[in-house]
Amino acid sequence: MLLIKNGRVMDPKSGLDQVCDVLVQDGKIIKIAPEITEEGAEKIDASGLVVAPGLVDIHVHFREPGQTHKEDIHTGALAAAAGGFTTVVMMANTSPTISDVETLQEVLQSAAKENINVKTVATITKNFNGQDLTDFKALLEAGAVGFSDDGIPLESSKVVKEAMEEAKKLNTFISLHEEDPGLNGILGFNENIAKEHFHICGATGVAEYAMMARDVMIAYATKAHVHIQHLSKEESVKVVEFAQSLGAQVTAEIAPQHFSKTEALLLTQGSNAKMNPPLRLESDRRAVIEGLKSGVITVIATDHAPHHADEKNVEDITKAPSGMTGLETSLSLGLTYLVEAGELTLMELLEKMTYNPAKLYNFEAGYLAENGPADITIFDAKVDRLVNSHFASKAANSPFIGESLKGQVKYTICKGQIVYQN
Repeated sequence: MLLIKNGRVMDPKSGLDQVCDVLVQDGKIIKIAPEITEEGAEKIDASGLVVAPGLVDIHVHFREPGQTHKEDIHTGALAAAAGGFTTVVMMANTSPTISDVETLQEVLQSAAKENINVKTVATITKNFNGQDLTDFKALLEAGAVGFSDDGIPLESSKVVKEAMEEAKKLNTFISLHEEDPGLNGILGFNENIAKEHFHICGATGVAEYAMMARDVMIAYATKAHVHIQHLSKEESVKVVEFAQSLGAQVTAEIAPQHFSKTEALLLTQGSNAKMNPPLRLESDRRAVIEGLKSGVITVIATDHAPHHADEKNVEDITKAPSGMTGLETSLSLGLTYLVEAGELTLMELLEKMTYNPAKLYNFEAGYLAENGPADITIFDAKVDRLVNSHFASKAANSPFIGESLKGQVKYTICKGQIVYQN
């Protein structure tokens, strides 16, 4: 039995925001009240701290199977717990890809050993070939929670339509990485800085929002639910808003790096600031924040993309892989660049990091209530912390190392057990 005393209990689902106690037993919250006394319970004094639902991240790369020199499910789960996350959804761009039931079952067996909730999508097309749909029904029955070819855009509109129709039939949805390869140069660099500083053709905005426009209109026509991953452009927010205004079932996520920083970070942080989609312009950063404020974008997801130091530390930055580790800085970036900056309230931030992503997948997560799951994050929202290179992740490819950010996770509790303590 665990008793959390005197914390500021915040639940985005019910709107609860008050100092009270939370009693946990057998993986459930059994009581939330202003004053609870329970003899023999293990106590956590949460005075001055926020007690929130465990964070939910629907977009992580844990690299298992096939690329475990970067990360594996175990180290990924440790990084998640350190960041306050109790539920994560892995992407399927592993080696082999999660395209068949056998690979899926292997991954889920590995995930089941962890003490947080580790779930996974399967691929939309077989081995990312962009042409042949995987067996959605069999993969769902075997435990996949959704479908995405994240990392590889679907170039065929015919395949997108077929995938949406199949997903709709099975009451699920597809998540899309939007980037038309025919309209892009070298990935990881926004077109402006690519041209002016690196003298290359970079990743264009039109590659993102043109493909997105196609796909949200196919979603409109098929009445299927499509989820847009890590959008990064001002125009992309408008595309989603337009589709939603038509009644299309379109949801969207934003990664913390895209509401925090611009392309200029490449000049100081090098390959650790190289990501896909790339960091964009200040006007884009402002636009995605406005999208969060208006509710056009409902989910914050990290796109946690660990890489080995040797892969990032290459002489030619164009050869370095795109991506950054994100789980252990995500909450702090939200607290710093959204809450402290006066863009969102703390409750609005939590909603986008807990209740909304859980609701998207119908997870039993993302809220605090009696008889609900004891997945809880306890953090100090006010303290300043210097981000250092000691991560629970195998990788330390973060452009935020050395920066002072708000907020520190103190405890992560999953299924009633303390899985991380600072």
